[in-house]
Amino acid sequence: MKKVFALVSALMLLIALAGCEKAKDETRSIEELREKYPEYFEMSDFKGIEVYVWKSDDGSFRCGMMSGTNRTKTDEEIEALQERPLSIDEAKMILDESGIANNFVFLIPIAQPYTEYKKQINKLYE
Repeated sequence: MKKVFALVSALMLLIALAGCEKAKDETRSIEELREKYPEYFEMSDFKGIEVYVWKSDDGSFRCGMMSGTNRTKTDEEIEALQERPLSIDEAKMILDESGIANNFVFLIPIAQPYTEYKKQINKLYE
């Protein structure tokens, strides 16, 4: 139990620190986010919201979100999130706008995200 608490605490700290960094691209307004990512405004928080977080090849932290379920998400579902990433600030804005309580948000770090670096490695082996 202590290991889980330590992992969650470390991840929360990481996200908080990442949120303090100024994003390379300007943060969009909530209206722009609603237009670009309508799927995030239609999520059900009945079983919580899963926020998948990864470090991108440019050094920034990105994330994607899914409604919680009683099953493990497939690699394809997680990779699909990585094709349309949110900044940490954008994810916070969407969660705040949706009124989702913090205790319904589950952070899941991704160890090997789909990034430009991975694409470059794959090209070497084609």
